[in-house]
Amino acid sequence: MSFSADNAVDLDAAAGCSAVQTEQLKAVISHIDTIPTLSTVVAEVTEAIRDPQVDASRVGQIISRDQALSAKTLQLVNSAFYGFPRKINNITRAIIVMGFNKVRNLALTASVLDGFKSRDRDFDYSGLWKHSLGTAIAAEVLARNLKSSETEDAFVTGLLHDIGKLVMALHAKEAFARIRDHVKKNDVLMLNAEMELCEIDHGLVGAWLADEWKFPPKLTHAIRLHHNPDAAREYQEIIYITHVSDILCRALGIGNGGDKRIPQMSKTAWTALRLDDSIIDNCMGQIFEGLDKAKDFLELLN
Repeated sequence: MSFSADNAVDLDAAAGCSAVQTEQLKAVISHIDTIPTLSTVVAEVTEAIRDPQVDASRVGQIISRDQALSAKTLQLVNSAFYGFPRKINNITRAIIVMGFNKVRNLALTASVLDGFKSRDRDFDYSGLWKHSLGTAIAAEVLARNLKSSETEDAFVTGLLHDIGKLVMALHAKEAFARIRDHVKKNDVLMLNAEMELCEIDHGLVGAWLADEWKFPPKLTHAIRLHHNPDAAREYQEIIYITHVSDILCRALGIGNGGDKRIPQMSKTAWTALRLDDSIIDNCMGQIFEGLDKAKDFLELLN
């Protein structure tokens, strides 16, 4: 799939993008030759589950058309992370057990992970994916502890929150090399280096890709605003959960987010989620336990 500057989506209203940022985004995108193609099945499933009359068999048939994606999705469904007592052998059964959104999100996860397997020796991909996986687990654990309605979507949102960094690392290498060099020399957040050198950040680049891939709007907004949750005007809860989970994983030293700094926690997010130290302490052990069980997710990257 090829893109030009004219393909840049209009994120002004959708994700708080200024006119200057739009132009900077177009400049970065103009240097991107190709982006991994997401399985069309994911978009079809997203569209199908909007129909309240759709059944598990129909959605299972859609996913099963892509045999590789179906196999990888079942690998994740049957991972120790979910701990089902018996193996689930088909997608339809997985949907009955886990629900439409959860299986759709696992199929999306499998497709994205498969699309970003190429490597640049100068960037710590495994560290970034471990951080992303940690954020995903933290988001699901936090949502569950808060009894949030966002529990189903929290995992995939956490997993893909930094996907903009992967786009830049693989497809805007010169700009990303300058950003990494600036981070190393000045010991700053990658976010700050991005804004200083490019006037856009990985959240905006990730949101552009999410929009190109026709992700659900909730996910696109969470990717865009995970570093700036105070700007959220809709989907606030999932954005706040992703923001807190990202910072929590950085504080716990899980993986590598691209710099050695810890972003500042949003008071708005902390207050809105009604967090306190006891909730965070309760989540920590569950996060590390989840990481131990999530090896199948990392195996998809090898």
